[in-house]
Amino acid sequence: MKVLSPVSREPRGLDDPQAASRRARVGMLVALLSGALWGASAVILGEALTRRPLVVAGALFAAPLAAAALHDTFAFVWVSTVNAAAGRLREAAAALRTRDGHVVCLAALIGGPLAMSTYLLAIAFAGAPSAVAVSAIYPALGALLGYLVLGDRLGSRGWAGVVLAVAGATLASYAPPAGVSSPHYLLGALCAVASAMGWAVEGVLVARSLQRMPALAALNIREGISALVFLVLVVPLFGAAVVAARTVGSPTIAILVVASLCGAGAYLLYYHSLDLLGPARAMPANSTYVLWTIALSLLVTGQSPGWRLVLGGIVVVAGITLVAADRPRQAQEDGGERPLGETTGHA
Repeated sequence: MKVLSPVSREPRGLDDPQAASRRARVGMLVALLSGALWGASAVILGEALTRRPLVVAGALFAAPLAAAALHDTFAFVWVSTVNAAAGRLREAAAALRTRDGHVVCLAALIGGPLAMSTYLLAIAFAGAPSAVAVSAIYPALGALLGYLVLGDRLGSRGWAGVVLAVAGATLASYAPPAGVSSPHYLLGALCAVASAMGWAVEGVLVARSLQRMPALAALNIREGISALVFLVLVVPLFGAAVVAARTVGSPTIAILVVASLCGAGAYLLYYHSLDLLGPARAMPANSTYVLWTIALSLLVTGQSPGWRLVLGGIVVVAGITLVAADRPRQAQEDGGERPLGETTGHA
């Protein structure tokens, strides 16, 4: 029996069609649950931003960046606690010294502070509706990058599903801006594209690293690096340190702790779905957080959805159904199901 090192994984061989189909079903369920938890985290964070001292922060970026920094810091604590309870904290520390650990660090920088910062700039310059609409293209960018980098191919139904999922998420969250007159609107749109690309690149980089390291170790590294950069660089740079300190000493911190628990769970499931499905399939399924956010907001605030949200939800469900039903073209050519999320030339 081959003994693996603490930070390595046995590469998957070619599975029989039944095993591959079972893994695909589990992966899709995990990705959808990840979207549900991320939607819950978004709703809870939204509630926190209506409470003092965040609601009276004053500075344009201080309140959301302080909340984001605290969210990722507590998420790092949650993930580290899970790793410690499982006796695998040393595994995450060892993974940090590997090449794949360095790749996850890069993914953390791109998908964490950098992507979120450009998203906030997009909201400031172009308005929230345009920022949300443009940044919703990240699953399509992830599918394209997954094809180019990982060889994670999709058939015609899969590509149609990706397009429908992105279109549905965009329709569900987009409202035409009323008389946007900002001179920096184009820059804002470019920032939104940058944030979408950041989240797409994160998914592809993590999916590649997960072929050789456990998802929980990767997530521990991701949350740690993201929290560190937020606290050491982003928060001081945007003058959010005072807001963050005041929030820690207020009752609002309890809300952020719950939000971070949901966020940590969402990211753990998301990383697991990347491992099971590959980025081309995991990202569209995860993007259903838009629908979960709508549903949970309706439950919490009682606000009824408009026709755009209802129609967008139907389109997203149709897209996810097509993605889930798709079989990799390369697997069909080989006469079997190739492991999802692995490169075509992986040993």
